[in-house]
Amino acid sequence: MFDAVVVGSGAAGIATVGNILECHESASILWIDPEFNGGRITKKYLDQCPGVCIRQTLTTAVLMCSNTKVAVFLQFAHALEPFREIVRSTPKPNAVHHLECLDTNSGCDLQYASDMLLMLTDGLKQLPNIQPLVGTVIEATYDSQSEVWSIQAQDDESSSIIHDIYTRKLVLCTGSSPSVCDVGPAGQVLKQIDLDVALDRPTLREKLWSENGATVAVVGSSHSAIVVIMHLFELATTTHPRLRIKWFTRKPLRYATQMEGWILLDNTGLKGKSAEFARSHLEDDKIKLSPVGQYLEKFDCSVKENEVYQAQLPQCTHVVQAIGFTRDPVPPLRMGLLPLDKLAYDNRTGLFHDSKGQLIPGLCGAGIAFPERVVDPAGNAEYAVGFWKFMRYLRRVVPEHWGISKQGEMVRVPN
Repeated sequence: MFDAVVVGSGAAGIATVGNILECHESASILWIDPEFNGGRITKKYLDQCPGVCIRQTLTTAVLMCSNTKVAVFLQFAHALEPFREIVRSTPKPNAVHHLECLDTNSGCDLQYASDMLLMLTDGLKQLPNIQPLVGTVIEATYDSQSEVWSIQAQDDESSSIIHDIYTRKLVLCTGSSPSVCDVGPAGQVLKQIDLDVALDRPTLREKLWSENGATVAVVGSSHSAIVVIMHLFELATTTHPRLRIKWFTRKPLRYATQMEGWILLDNTGLKGKSAEFARSHLEDDKIKLSPVGQYLEKFDCSVKENEVYQAQLPQCTHVVQAIGFTRDPVPPLRMGLLPLDKLAYDNRTGLFHDSKGQLIPGLCGAGIAFPERVVDPAGNAEYAVGFWKFMRYLRRVVPEHWGISKQGEMVRVPN
């Protein structure tokens, strides 16, 4: 019997394991992930030299600069005693030491953040009460009489099925993938460039290499959309001089703004280098005078969106959609013999309810798939996505899940 089973090893999965240990130092945790590579930013968003492990060097070119300050990554690394012990016990120079050498008030290459996650992952996996399983959850069933989850998992290292996994707490940190929308018949004939590809400069360069005269449609105004435009502009001004960009956006650009003690549009506004680029080159009063305007056309889709697509997309060869992320499928779950097909996530508590509104005991979620919903002082409701935001959320809800009072005492948590 494990005290907890945590599914996923991205920033939220790492923070979940750390927070459980912060509550119960000796808690036995089964940690399941097919790769244990630090999650999405390592797998999808880092430029890597062929055949070179990203752990071997910090000089490898990377995808993009984070819109998060170095100080926030360091705050994540030092937030919990289990993390601090890993930092203390890892010989320098280590990933956290490299972060400490940077300007803490600026963003940094995502390589640094990724290496920090990998360092914490390795440290947690070495703890005697943490059992990592390289694999995936096949299904999980809750038994109301024993109040225990029974889990089947695929062990990828042995290619075997493990049946007898039991726990009272199952935590899903299963991640999300780029969303796509219907851009009409004209868009269906275009070559689709997955957002993950567009955010990886070498892969994007290779994708367009044989099509020097490509015209790429970019849909969206998020941080990712601006980064894609920055990458395409770089290609157009270097190796792909015939490359052109058509940018489709439904709303004006929004920027995160530092207020007194809080940040306006902290989760949805542009920050860092993407904000600087957008302000200088993509606003309506700047784009015509900017060198970007030689390669990019901007189209307002806030009104008659379909008409705009049908008029402009036939002139394009490729399309990239940067319109957000959609939750990845979770493992099949059952309550006894009944499948839990429709899960309702409570963005305040981190818990789940079934289709009838009943609490599902012992099932929790976190991360980009299951973020906290926050409301800023101006009344803007957003989902809090980011390393520190996951950490802050988990520091609040994990003690509640485990029945820890503010004084550190155990209290009975009713199912």
